[in-house]
Amino acid sequence: MADTGSEKRRHPRRKMLKGAKAVFNDGASLYDCQVRDWSEGGARLVFPNLTPLPHLFTLRLNDGSEYACEVVRADGPIVGIRFAGST
Repeated sequence: MADTGSEKRRHPRRKMLKGAKAVFNDGASLYDCQVRDWSEGGARLVFPNLTPLPHLFTLRLNDGSEYACEVVRADGPIVGIRFAGST
């Protein structure tokens, strides 16, 4: 039986559809995105357009919660992030 990506993950993912913003440059740069899935260790974000992101940024959910993030993979407008810790 072949391994799938989900079997290699440290944390199980939950599907979701939440609005959020990628925040950087001391809050001067804000990009809207959607959180498509979430785990204890990271998330998958989808941006409406190809978006240049720095390696480290803050993810601000529409409920006001914020998470320090680092980009681990990007495929066009789809970005995989790892949480660096809550802010």
